[in-house]
Amino acid sequence: MNHLRRVATMGSREHKRIIVCCDGTWMNSIGLKAAAPPSNVTRIAKCFKRQCSDGTPQIIVYDPGVGSGASRVDQLMGGAFGMGLEQNIRGTYNFICNNYLDGDEIILLGFSRGAFTARSVADMIGTFGLLTPEGHEHFNEIFEDYENIADPKRNLNKYMIKLDAYPGEKGRLDWIHKRKKTYIDYLVKNKLTRGRFPDHDEGPDVTIKAIAVWDTVGTLGIPPAPIIGIRGSAAQWKFTDTIISNKVENAFQALALDEPRFAFRPALWERLKENKTNLKQVWFPGNHGGVGGGWWDQGMSDITLAWMVDQLTPLGIEFDHDELTETFCRTLAYQTVHPYPYIPRQIPLPTPHFVKQYFPLPHWLSRLLGKVHSKPWAHGDIYHAPATADPQLRDHDDCPAYKHTPHTPVKLGTPPGRPWALGQLRFPDSFFQCFVGSWVRTPGMTMRVNPENNADTTTPLERTEERIHSSVRVRLACQGLGWDDRAPWECKALTGNPTNGVRWRLVKGKSRERLVGGGKICGSDHEEGVNGETHDNGTLYPLGEGDCDWHWVWDRKGTGRGGKASLEPKVRHIPEEPLDGYWERYLLGLSAGEKGRDVWRFALENPPAVAMH
Repeated sequence: MNHLRRVATMGSREHKRIIVCCDGTWMNSIGLKAAAPPSNVTRIAKCFKRQCSDGTPQIIVYDPGVGSGASRVDQLMGGAFGMGLEQNIRGTYNFICNNYLDGDEIILLGFSRGAFTARSVADMIGTFGLLTPEGHEHFNEIFEDYENIADPKRNLNKYMIKLDAYPGEKGRLDWIHKRKKTYIDYLVKNKLTRGRFPDHDEGPDVTIKAIAVWDTVGTLGIPPAPIIGIRGSAAQWKFTDTIISNKVENAFQALALDEPRFAFRPALWERLKENKTNLKQVWFPGNHGGVGGGWWDQGMSDITLAWMVDQLTPLGIEFDHDELTETFCRTLAYQTVHPYPYIPRQIPLPTPHFVKQYFPLPHWLSRLLGKVHSKPWAHGDIYHAPATADPQLRDHDDCPAYKHTPHTPVKLGTPPGRPWALGQLRFPDSFFQCFVGSWVRTPGMTMRVNPENNADTTTPLERTEERIHSSVRVRLACQGLGWDDRAPWECKALTGNPTNGVRWRLVKGKSRERLVGGGKICGSDHEEGVNGETHDNGTLYPLGEGDCDWHWVWDRKGTGRGGKASLEPKVRHIPEEPLDGYWERYLLGLSAGEKGRDVWRFALENPPAVAMH
């Protein structure tokens, strides 16, 4: 991360905003991967204003993901085993230490392992503060001590200061807390760090204004492979855990409902009772790359991008209106000429479902077998046949150019191929990652992990402040398609998990659950524009009173595998995330569909089958 060097300070301004964007595995918008479909980290980094309307500079730095180097070795070791992630954490923390001045704001963004980088940096800032120039002379020693401070097996002589030995498993948490306090006392006493800590509340505090991440994945070392009995490495727990630091003012995470890979289990935050962080974690349709960006059809990742921008805008962070508009219009243009993007063909012979699902045919064999004809991607009242020579003809290969027409020319400006919430959901294209184990994610049922052996416990995380995005309800109501357009989307994560028997039902009305993150009245935010500017609000979708009053209720105590009673979630109601931001309503206004084929109105008038009346 040698590009993360100290930036020049600017004149006599009061403060600046430091924005660090950490990309996901194999993602690199400034290297060899620049021609690949961009992640939401890349796209949002291009949309930040460099100076806000009040004169505040926004310093944006981009950190490529692990495994995005030129060599095959780097791509393999970084992608499969997360090698290079520690270097990214070091570099990001180092950059902030070198550039932070009292009063500055710190914003951290990330996707996948880049999200893990952002969270790890926030955890280190929350634990040890930011090193002073004197402390920076001992940066390597302090970082290694932080990384191993919870390791009971590390030789005590390797630490920079004297720390207590491990007393035994029963006192582990108290032992870690005492070690951290001892270390903080040393850093403060010797003026090696800055910030406020318990018993050290002099001077200005150092906090993280916001962490904004898409689908955190923290797998390091050997990936988990339950199919062959491997739990995977517990190395990620050296850097961070699931508990959000009280030094983080705001934390937002977009989560994927349809990610099947066991190695990509979601890493949700949980909040202690006394913690005041404004935490919000929202579930969206799609797999890991569909939520965080990385497929050519960005229809679903546009929704998570607009949502994230709406979380950050009220904090004073400013975006370029024209650049964001162009970002969304690129997707609409692509969908117009690619109503049926390429998907790998399944094995055509009588084959077990497991093999068909996890081993789609390679590109060359798929093309050899001929074109794939496709199903309508929505209910008949919503679906319209694309203006191509053969409306059912599918692209025979991935096409990166959003203006390229693979069959016959289509006039741009015709209705998008798929309206809001109906973008294509792709199945992961990594055979190895799918083969070693599958998983059904379930909102409200993410379990704590034993940091010693990386094994799941039977205790769900608490105070996770989860919500279900309204695009889930709309996609179910409009009968959008599932993975690779094989069949209508069922959303097994909510409507029926065969692993643990949990089932959620959609209910009309406001949820009884109180979320710390709070919630605005649907459609009330940013009516006059954004960032102090006035824009044409004719594109904002007109939401009605009560349109967003939905929630999901835990339906019953089901049975898991082997007839055993399933575990129960800590909460029984999960609210629907209301569409109350300017950019979400702006995107819906652009892509809700033609008059008479409006997906939002259709979903209100025709609730999905999982709705309780």
